[in-house]
Amino acid sequence: MIEIVTRDFYWKKLTEWIRDYVRSCDECQHSKFQRHAKYGLHQLLEVPYAVRSSIATDFITQVPESQGKTQIMGVVDRFTKMGHFIGLHENATAKDVADTCLREVWKLHGLST
Repeated sequence: MIEIVTRDFYWKKLTEWIRDYVRSCDECQHSKFQRHAKYGLHQLLEVPYAVRSSIATDFITQVPESQGKTQIMGVVDRFTKMGHFIGLHENATAKDVADTCLREVWKLHGLST
């Protein structure tokens, strides 16, 4: 863009003005060319074959405080779609997460197959 404009025009701080204009232009941002390699094909997850053979864990952070907890850990069995949603403290460590998983999920269902 700068090269094209400078062919016919010039004024002080032309380059800065063009950069600011392009950054603030909604249409320019939507039509911008991607400079990275194309994304590869999605690698699908294997279809679970039995209960608790595959679980998914996700965290929802920065939720309003409830009983001193500001995070939610979701543990979902991909075969049955049964989920457990457990509150965690804001500064929970990996050990806290593992202990909570043992206390809240493992005690009900046992070890995964």
